[in-house]
Amino acid sequence: MEAPKSGLYTCLACQVAFESAEGQRTHYRSDWHRYNLKRKVAELPPVSNSQFQRKAEVVKEAEAPEVKPEPFKGHCGACKKTFGTKNSYDSHIRSKKHKEAVVKQESRVKKQTETTENNNINDKVNDEKEKEINIKETATVEQQQLTEEKKLEMTFTEETTEEEILAKIDEKIKASRRLEETECLFCNNKADSFEDNMSHMTVVHSFFIPDIEYLVDLKGLIKYLGEKVSVGNTCLHCNGKGREYRSLEAVRAHMLDKGHCMIAYESDEDVMELVDFYDFSSSYAELIDEENEDVDAELSNIAQGMRIADDDMSLVLPNGSVVGHRSLKRYYDQKFKPEDSRDSVLINKLIGQYSDMQGYQTPRGGASSSSSHQARGGRFMITDGSKNGIHVRHTEAFKDKRIHEEYKTRVGMQSNKLQKYFRIQIL
Repeated sequence: MEAPKSGLYTCLACQVAFESAEGQRTHYRSDWHRYNLKRKVAELPPVSNSQFQRKAEVVKEAEAPEVKPEPFKGHCGACKKTFGTKNSYDSHIRSKKHKEAVVKQESRVKKQTETTENNNINDKVNDEKEKEINIKETATVEQQQLTEEKKLEMTFTEETTEEEILAKIDEKIKASRRLEETECLFCNNKADSFEDNMSHMTVVHSFFIPDIEYLVDLKGLIKYLGEKVSVGNTCLHCNGKGREYRSLEAVRAHMLDKGHCMIAYESDEDVMELVDFYDFSSSYAELIDEENEDVDAELSNIAQGMRIADDDMSLVLPNGSVVGHRSLKRYYDQKFKPEDSRDSVLINKLIGQYSDMQGYQTPRGGASSSSSHQARGGRFMITDGSKNGIHVRHTEAFKDKRIHEEYKTRVGMQSNKLQKYFRIQIL
């Protein structure tokens, strides 16, 4: 597009000029230009840009939706009424009926507040009285316990005689409180019946009675355990193996803290302590009378044929077998080498005995002797009389002596008897 000679780009519909073609094209796409085109078709004069903007704002305001105000909602709490308009609500507030209702409501609220405050004050007073009573009762119980403990101090000295010790123990047993069958062994709970007490100890404290299928006196067992706790102040699980306690509360606190709400039933001593409350006869195997008679007869026959050996440590059976005592088992387990009775062995032992004798020398053989015996440093040699044909053979005696010397050396090294005093060697 060629530029006009004047250098300006105009719009005839809007009667405006632009310095560039781009500005002219942008103007052609605007709403202002379209509006002036419509006015030109209707043979009306164009409007300026400011006039067009004012008309556009008026149109927008006319087309905008109307905002309806929220409906009024008024409520009177004293009269319990709701109003839809503000005028009706204001007129109700100014009415005499509403004012009387407000006065009644305030008086009613005031009475309720005073009643609540009085109840709270009474509750506080009652709580304080109960606290004072509990404190007094606790102090009284503690004082009684202290006086009892002072009276029954279980401290003994070397000068205290056995009669005094027994007398103090009897006094403590008489002064101690026994637990009833409805009282819990581990806390201060007291049930209505013995069954409820057992249910409480089982559920709350996981109390378990071992071998309950053989138990014949449940109440007697619980009474005995109660006396152990209340009189003896003994933990049922420690069973006297732990520390000592001086009161029922102390041993109960120990059992609850340590989880010792159980009966000691592991060692034989613990079982024998409670055996009077059980009956295990149903668990014994029933033997037939005839078999018992046969066994008794056989045992009697065997006993008649047995006798004690002369060493008073062995038993000789009827068949001649000897039964040793178990304390000598390590001696019976030893196995000695059997003595060799061959002629060659006996001759070599005899030669060894002669070699140990002082002044004994073996004869040096001549031409007439085919062989001779010589002793050299504890070693025996059998020769045939020639220098070159010497055949050396270690005898049994030499072997025994060598074994003995090696044994002495080994024992000496182990017990350090070869050197009594150690001293650094000076070169």
